[in-house]
Amino acid sequence: MKIQPMSYKNYVWPFNPKQVEVAYSRNIKNLKLPLYGSILQDLGCDKRIVTGSGEFIGSGCMEEFSRLAAVFTSGESGLLRLPGDTPFPAAFASLKMIGEAQPDCVSYSFVFVEDGDTDLKVPAASAGIYVCTGGESLWEVANLYGTDVDTLKTLNPMIQWPNALNSGQKVVLP
Repeated sequence: MKIQPMSYKNYVWPFNPKQVEVAYSRNIKNLKLPLYGSILQDLGCDKRIVTGSGEFIGSGCMEEFSRLAAVFTSGESGLLRLPGDTPFPAAFASLKMIGEAQPDCVSYSFVFVEDGDTDLKVPAASAGIYVCTGGESLWEVANLYGTDVDTLKTLNPMIQWPNALNSGQKVVLP
């Protein structure tokens, strides 16, 4: 089984982070009632919090961290895709470079917070076909629709340049 890479907006991790934790919680309040005691009231689910850490390794590790930092500083919510999960809108809340400075290794940690107040959705595909907006790669389309690049290559033998899809180019989806 191939595990899909983690991605946020247009950034795709070259290697999934070492650790990813998704925290779900409910908002439970203890209400004190005179002459009765107290009751618990369930006010529903809180937003998911995604935390994690990893390393960029190799001669371009600092440049890779800089690309991720640029996505962080761009602001606004975007689609977060975790391996094996449905993408959901999230805000990039924190990014830290951690640990000792080492040659060819940058350690980092991050925090994402689910953003249920946004209208971000996975782009609609009519009849199993995705129409590219330009500047995308087959890898990004695969991440968006929860499949892998090999499956898309098999379904789309007419795509000659999977790293540079043209605006209006159609991709058949599984």
